[in-house]
Amino acid sequence: MARLANRKKYQKKRETFLQLYNRTCDRVFGYAFELCLNHEDALTVCREAYIDMYFEIGTLRTASSVEHWQRKQVERTMRYLVRKNRLSMLHEKTLQDAADSLSADEREDLWRRINRTVDIDPWRLVPVPGKSSLLSVLADQAVSDLSYMGPGDIAKMVLTALLALAVAGGGLFGAYYFLSRRGAGSVDGMEEIFLDERSYSEYNAKSSVQVTDEEINALIKEAFGGLDDEGGLTVSRQASRSTAKEPVYTGNQEIDDQLQVILREIITDDMGDTERLWAIYYYVGRNTRYDNVKDKSEDSLTLLQYYFAVKSGDSRHYAALFQALCRAAGYECDVVKGRFVLNSDTEFRRDILHYWNRMQLNGMYYYFDCEADSDQFGTQVREYYFMATDGNAKWSIWNRDHDSALG
Repeated sequence: MARLANRKKYQKKRETFLQLYNRTCDRVFGYAFELCLNHEDALTVCREAYIDMYFEIGTLRTASSVEHWQRKQVERTMRYLVRKNRLSMLHEKTLQDAADSLSADEREDLWRRINRTVDIDPWRLVPVPGKSSLLSVLADQAVSDLSYMGPGDIAKMVLTALLALAVAGGGLFGAYYFLSRRGAGSVDGMEEIFLDERSYSEYNAKSSVQVTDEEINALIKEAFGGLDDEGGLTVSRQASRSTAKEPVYTGNQEIDDQLQVILREIITDDMGDTERLWAIYYYVGRNTRYDNVKDKSEDSLTLLQYYFAVKSGDSRHYAALFQALCRAAGYECDVVKGRFVLNSDTEFRRDILHYWNRMQLNGMYYYFDCEADSDQFGTQVREYYFMATDGNAKWSIWNRDHDSALG
């Protein structure tokens, strides 16, 4: 009856580890003796079990009762000590001679041996089985630790906590700012594409090298067959010059005049195809500011009129201007409608509606994406998507970032 009353007394009351030990050491020793049938072995198991209980005290939160939790701890400790050969495993001569309980001196000595083995805080609060939360256990540990701290230690702890809060707040603000800038929460109305150099580490100087005479010569030999080196080189030099045909204009005199003014400024007669196309590409990127235009028209003349009025636009305007300049320079150029893939290798992947250009030159299709290669202010133009074609170093990057399913 006394033991039952004692259990009810502590059923809803928080206690320290020392109080738990004093209240349960006889019972725990009894569990150990049932397994060992040896007084000395039971003392060893009891000591190691309480040490394990101290470090596993958080698991008491989810236990059905202290008694069940302690029995499991004793059984686990017993198996561990048996595997380590730390028990004599000798039964007492008779069960009558075997002491299955602790004397007062043994209880005190056992506690001293536990403390000599591990630096245990006797005032650490013990969770209530099935009720205490993880937060309450951590809070109890912090409160118990305060009793051992001086003013300097407490000040350091407070400063550390404030620093941790500041770092966490800064991290949350940075994540919010990043996601809001990237538009990860919603893709509606977000068409701008600004390249992150770190995403293109596989791109190197080789990607930006222009096609050489030798490569053009090899293509001509493959197409026409059997040309000797001298004849092949002569033809290759001719092929590397401009292959532009008669210019094609929009039919709007005001816009056509502006296109002609631009081409006279950026193109000279001695330029080859690649140089001319790069001059146009560079001009579009450097003279267009990105703007998320609400009007979603795809009519090229409407797009050009908007661009020349404000010198800004989204990917539709970049593609329309590049197409108009190429046609005015004598190159047939198309606009492709598709999807641009952002963050393709991450959980933040998203596809957005996008427009770019395609043209056929010397029997090969080349792709251009001036808006994706330019920054939003028109101050920088890169070459990641300039003349990407199947066979050069830019093709893998192009395929990763473009999906022409809508084209």
